[in-house]
Formats: sequence, C-alpha cells, structure tokens
Amino acid sequence: MAKVLIIGDCHCPGMRRGYVDFLGRVADRYRVNRVVHIGDLVDWCSINFHERHPGNTNASREYERARKQVASIARRFPKADWLIGNHDALTERQAVAVGLPPVVLRDYRSLWGVKWRVHERFAKLVIDGVIYTHGDSGRGGQDAALTQARDNFQSTVIGHWHAQAGVRWWANRNRRIFGMAVGCGIDNSALQFAYGRAISAKPLLGCGVVLHGERAVWEPWLLPAR
Repeated sequence: MAKVLIIGDCHCPGMRRGYVDFLGRVADRYRVNRVVHIGDLVDWCSINFHERHPGNTNASREYERARKQVASIARRFPKADWLIGNHDALTERQAVAVGLPPVVLRDYRSLWGVKWRVHERFAKLVIDGVIYTHGDSGRGGQDAALTQARDNFQSTVIGHWHAQAGVRWWANRNRRIFGMAVGCGIDNSALQFAYGRAISAKPLLGCGVVLHGERAVWEPWLLPAR
C-alpha cells in the first residue's frame, strides 16, 4: 500500500519559487513512498493555440527556463509518475496540427531530462484502487473532482483546475469514495498567466497526499494568492 504525494500543475517556467521546498516538507512529513505529478508540468505558452502575450513568444527561451525548473523538481523527486496534461502535450498537438506524426518528436523524458514514468494524455493511473488523472478529460464545473469520482464510480484525484482544491466524499449503501483536486504550484504574477487577472477565482496553492488508498489530504501552501 502506497503513501502518495501528488504534485499539482506547475506550468514551468511559471512555477512559484519555493514550491519544491514545500513539496519536500510535505513528502517528509507523511513519509511518502510514491510521487505522482498530476500533469501540466510545463506550460508552453509560446506555442499555445490560444491568444498569447507578445512577451511570451520566444519558444527557445521558454524551453530553457522551463527545463531549469523541471530539473529542480526532478532532483528532489527522482522517481515519479507523470501524467501528461494538455499543456505538456502542446508539442505533440502542434505537430499533429501541421500534419506531422508525433513519432518525429523527442519523447517527453529526454525532452525534459527526467527519469520518471510517463503516462500518455488522458491516462488513468490506478494506485490502491484510486484513479489519478490530469482532469481535462472529465466533467468540469464546481467540485469537478467529486463529479469525476462519481462518474468513475471510484475515488479520483485530479489537477487541471487551478482554483479548485480539497477533498469531497460521497457514499451510497455499497461504498464510499472521494474526489480530490490538488490545486497547483504556479506563480500567478507570471506573464503567462495574465489571462487570469480579470477572473475573480484565483489559484489555490498546495498538493495532495493519499494514504493507502483510503485517506486523502489536501495540504495548502500557506502563502497569499497574488
């Protein structure tokens, strides 16, 4: 049975300074023996399909800065499961958009210099009966994690929704399940997140821990949102 640390969306190079140290403290407190990155490790705002700020159009510079942040996570957590998120997959998505098969691209591990186990986009990783998935393939809305857990008929942990965090439980006469949203570790003041400055809901900084598939805890990073 595993003690799992779940790292929230980092969107490197937009990860907030100090997030890795926070994760390390949580990992030590719970003595975790497995780590899951819930997805959107990197942002790729320079090649996003959406409107982007003119200051975020240099893909080479973004890649170099993001790789340094990824390296800081990998140094602290050399072994992890990485669920590919919608932003992680932008290189693959852009290749397909121009007619190139993804096989021509570097694999994610070598691209980012990690030795983690990589799970393809929309994958559902199951550990001790709990589903771990990025969260963009299921229903959203308020309490997206619990909604997806009920749709799966199984306890479910998600990321993707930066302004949602925490654990909600649901039970019927046969079983009890939880849905956990793990929040994120982003620096909301970074230029790549300028699109969200007019939105009232702000990112919730933190991470998740699941103990033996039975107990779920959201650990808030107690810093003021920007």
